[in-house]
Amino acid sequence: MRNYYEFLEELIRSKNKEFTATEKKIANFVLAQYKEIPFLSIHDFAERIGVGRASIMRFTKKLGFEGFLSLKKEINTRMMNTLAPMEKFRLSLDHEVSQNTFLNEVGETEVNNINQTLNNYNPKSYKQAVDLISKANIVYTVGYNLSSFLADILSYLLQRIGAKSLSTSIGGRSLVDQLMNLDKKDVVVTISLPPYSTETIDAAKYAKQHGVKVISFTDSYTSPIVSVSDIILLVKTESQIFSNSFSAISVIFYALVYEVAVKNKPRSLEALNERLNKKFN
Repeated sequence: MRNYYEFLEELIRSKNKEFTATEKKIANFVLAQYKEIPFLSIHDFAERIGVGRASIMRFTKKLGFEGFLSLKKEINTRMMNTLAPMEKFRLSLDHEVSQNTFLNEVGETEVNNINQTLNNYNPKSYKQAVDLISKANIVYTVGYNLSSFLADILSYLLQRIGAKSLSTSIGGRSLVDQLMNLDKKDVVVTISLPPYSTETIDAAKYAKQHGVKVISFTDSYTSPIVSVSDIILLVKTESQIFSNSFSAISVIFYALVYEVAVKNKPRSLEALNERLNKKFN
């Protein structure tokens, strides 16, 4: 989808010859203050630029909308598809919805994330990731901010099936410093979601420079982590709140860990039996 400013600029330019002097004044305000439009009522809008509400209505209809509210909704939709999660969440607070309605919206979003991830995943890349992790001496999982918790979860799951896995942590040493003991028999798994952290990208670059394979979970082939990764696993991370969704990536984690366990069945069974014995003894 086009950037929402580009959408507005193109639409207004196409109708510019039809605008009256007052409507051109409205158009200039819309382009200059486009980020504010979703938060303004038609009364506030009219007051800000000193025009009548009837002029605003005529302006929006010339753009092809039923009224100011329709224009607001269109801008908001386009903004929600191009902004970072925190900005999306701020915008969503402007819309009053019932608890049940929002719960349904969140549920539908998460189901859609999982379905799109499963429908569009690359079987070859997924199989290569399973093979690399199964054969790795040590699996380093790397993430920053929320992604650091996802890195912790993946590392924990791998450890439970007997794999040697270390998760980098935030604070203290940099992510690159925590990879200083990398060996070519190791594998680095990164989680790089918007806004993409330079720390994670630098860690992937460091691994590549030292001949270590890099598997990356990210949301798009245009993500900056792609150029420094050997294997890309795409996950849909659309969210109704201020962070990326982790429902789809969790599904891939669980499937991947299960397949790694099957490929290393003796090791996995030994690790699981050891934990069960500790629990019941």
